[in-house]
Amino acid sequence: MTRTAGGRFEPAAVEEELRRAAENFEVGSRLLYENERVRVWDITLAPGERLPFHCHRTSYFYRCESAGVSRVGMPDGTARTYDSLQDEVVFHDIPAGETLLHDLANAGETVLRFTTVELLR
Repeated sequence: MTRTAGGRFEPAAVEEELRRAAENFEVGSRLLYENERVRVWDITLAPGERLPFHCHRTSYFYRCESAGVSRVGMPDGTARTYDSLQDEVVFHDIPAGETLLHDLANAGETVLRFTTVELLR
């Protein structure tokens, strides 16, 4: 994952969504599998499509299934754009009691796909 640019967006444009984000645990487009140890999500975003602000409560990793340009927005209005490379795997460590809130958008011109695995224990 290569960061290609920084930027900002207007949090007021998604104010209601941000208000609910801490309770939105749908971290993908579609839940593929769940048991007491993991949740596996598919994320498929067409060009310009966006996954709403959501909350990660546990450590997770994702694998990029199809390359593209992703934009990750944070609640403070900052955003980063990344070149997401096919087959890359990225791990995010979320310490116990902490959370990570963000959205995810396809900022490119091709379909962007990830498989995300939440580690539940």
